[in-house]
Amino acid sequence: MFEQYKTEFQGKIIIDPSNPIAPDENGGFKKIIGEKQSAGQLNAAILPMEAKLVKAFGTLGAASLASAAFQVPEQSVLFYATSDTTIDNDMEQLIKDNGFDAVKVGSLEQSIRIEVFGDLHEFGALGRVVTKTEAVTKL
Repeated sequence: MFEQYKTEFQGKIIIDPSNPIAPDENGGFKKIIGEKQSAGQLNAAILPMEAKLVKAFGTLGAASLASAAFQVPEQSVLFYATSDTTIDNDMEQLIKDNGFDAVKVGSLEQSIRIEVFGDLHEFGALGRVVTKTEAVTKL
């Protein structure tokens, strides 16, 4: 499917907020890809090479995104991951424009950390919204 949009994706920043989960039979959620796989890496593998993929905006639930934006005195963090360092400034500005501090966790190989159940996700080991001061200790 992505191949048919190769021309449209050329040079474009593609933001992947996805989390590879689905409801389970107990009313919770389960991961729907391999335990050591990340949606970021899987999407990178199928997007045209000309696309600039970044994993972002998926580390907090909707309620936290709404309530934690523009927090004072210290802003809450949104993590992101990308292997394309040419878009770091753009991503950090976009995250700041939405009321959060931006913290890069590394390349797309690190995107599993910011997906649901990851160590830097609100619904993973992190367990809550954090500030930049707190986030740096987790990296």
